[in-house]
Order: sequence, then structure tokens, then C-alpha cells
Amino acid sequence: MQKVYKFILSIDIILMTIRKTPQQIKKEILDFLFEGPKSNNEIATKINSNWPTTSKYLEELKAERKVNEIISSDKMKVYRRIDDPIYYSLPFNKEIRIKTLYLLKEVEERWKKEKGIELSKTALQKIAVDIIKTQNLNLPILNFHYGMTTCASFDSNNKDILELVTEPKEKEKILEGIKEALKDKRHDGIAYRERLYQYNKYKMDFYLAKENLTKLFILYEKDNSKKTFKNELRQAILELSLNYPIKLDKFYFDFERFIRNTQIILSNKKSDEVDNLEIIKGTLIQLWDKLTAFTSFKDAEEFIDNDKKQLFEQIRELNYNFKEMNYKIYIEELESLAQGINPFEINLPVGDSSKEIQRLIIEGLESE
Repeated sequence: MQKVYKFILSIDIILMTIRKTPQQIKKEILDFLFEGPKSNNEIATKINSNWPTTSKYLEELKAERKVNEIISSDKMKVYRRIDDPIYYSLPFNKEIRIKTLYLLKEVEERWKKEKGIELSKTALQKIAVDIIKTQNLNLPILNFHYGMTTCASFDSNNKDILELVTEPKEKEKILEGIKEALKDKRHDGIAYRERLYQYNKYKMDFYLAKENLTKLFILYEKDNSKKTFKNELRQAILELSLNYPIKLDKFYFDFERFIRNTQIILSNKKSDEVDNLEIIKGTLIQLWDKLTAFTSFKDAEEFIDNDKKQLFEQIRELNYNFKEMNYKIYIEELESLAQGINPFEINLPVGDSSKEIQRLIIEGLESE
């Protein structure tokens, strides 16, 4: 009798699988990928299907621009949702994803309700990070391009993602943190001021120096007639150098290479105007991308479950290689421009505050 029951149950399971429409199966795959990138074998197991059938549906989802491959080899393919809200599609577990997205969703909704304005993505991240820190929520905080962020980007228009965000266990703690943030007058929801508030509050001098440097670039684009701009830019780049963090020591050679060659170009006395500013800016952008990719992956690592460590390392390596290639293109062009300057046309800055600039320029000339 027991064997008959097991046989009937097996038939029922098969029939349930057969009854699923292609759209239902594809939704099941997408819902599963909300939990993070998955291999084709994991997906096949989840939907109770074989590898060829699973591959067929995945190919259809790729054609519909709903999934893509992030790892592809003869033995394994790893897929992610194209609208995956997690930066770099890192394999954080479902609990981290839901809790982070719930926090971002509630901050955005309650801010709009209380203040009557919509938060920019940057301001939303800064406020959310403050809540994670003040409430001691066990969530990843990444040192990313514009300072500390959560591990996810939030899009209130993405209803497919929002319907998968449920209330976490720490709901009350999160709501209490939002309530406190709304009372904090230093949180005004303006992206620029939210960045500065974070940099000053958490002693992020390296980011603050980068912010000041970026502001100089913007000012020069609006008005390039200012005679002192070149010297101001030199000092701002020196300030960035002086605040370089110890935790990035493995990239110091790359960083100093940028600083040294930029100072040589800026010390060209042929003109008060800044030559090759776009190359300087472009190199800095690629360098910053490389440095902050390292810090964000480093920050994320402790939150990755053991069974996803290998996938995490693969994603990290792929991103590092891409960013290294981009930086190499720019730094080699910047270096070529610096080497093309006649040493007798270099104006060494004077004064005690400029000794470090002098050292960088002289070391650069000696290396040539």
C-alpha cells in the first residue's frame, strides 16, 4: 500500500510540473534569481527540470533581456537577473537582500511622506547607511564611489523586485532608525550635503579630498579664465595624496604614478591654462573606480556565505581585470603626455606647502 501511495505521489509531482506554463516556469526562475546569481544546475534543481529544458528557458529569458550570464565555462554557467539590485550582483543571501531593500524602500517612502520631496539615489544611500550604523543592523556597508553605501541600488519603479521584498524580522528596529534620521536636521536629502555630512561624521578625509578635487573640475568647466586654477588643482591633488589610506597600500604605486605624472603636467609653465585636463580627469575616474572596487569587495567579503565564496571570488576577479584594463589605457596616455614635456619648461612650485609637489615632480623627472 505504501509503495502505491509513493507511486501516486510521484505521479502527482510530475503532473504538477507538467501543468506549469512556460511563463510560470520563467517567473519561478526569476524569483529564484532574486536570491542571487545561480548556476544552471541550481536552477534546474529548483524548478524540478533537466539541464536541456532549463537551458531552453534561460535562453528565452536572455532573449527577453531578463537574465544574462556572469560566469560561463564548459562545466558551468552562472546567471543573474539583469535588474538585480545588488551591486556587482554579489551573491549575498536572501535575508541580506530583503532587509537592505526593505530599509531603502521604507526610507524613500517615509521621507517623501514626511518631507514632501523625493530623495536622490545618493541621499537615500547616505541616510540608509547612517541607520545601519546607528541601529547596529547586521548589513553590508560598502566603501564605494561616493562614500559608504548599502549593498543595493533601489528603484521604486521596479515592481517585479518590490513584490519580492517582505517585512524582515528587524522591521521595528529599522523603522525606529528611520524615525531618528527624519529628526536629524543634518539629513536634508540634498545629495551633495549628504555626502559631506557622511565624510565629516565618519572621518572620511580621502573621500573629502576627492570631493574637493571634483568640485574644482566642475568650476573650471564653467569658467576657465581663473589664473590661479592650475595652482589650486595642484594643491587639491596633493591633498588627495596626503590623505591616501593605509588599507589601500597595495595600490599605492598606481596611485603615486597618477599623482606624479599629473603634477608634472600641471607644472608646465608654457601656459596658465590646464592642458590635457580631460585625460587627467579620465585617469582619476578610472583609478578611483579601481580603488573603490577593491574597498567595496573587501567590505562585502565577510557577509558572503561559505558556499558562495568561490562565486564571489570569480566575480571579484572579473571586475578587477576589467577595471585594471581601463586604468592601464588612461595612465599610459597620461604618462606619455608627462614624458613629452621639456624639463626646462617645468615650473617648480615654491613655499613650504609645495615641497611635496616638488618631490613628486623631481622623482618623476628622474624616473624618465
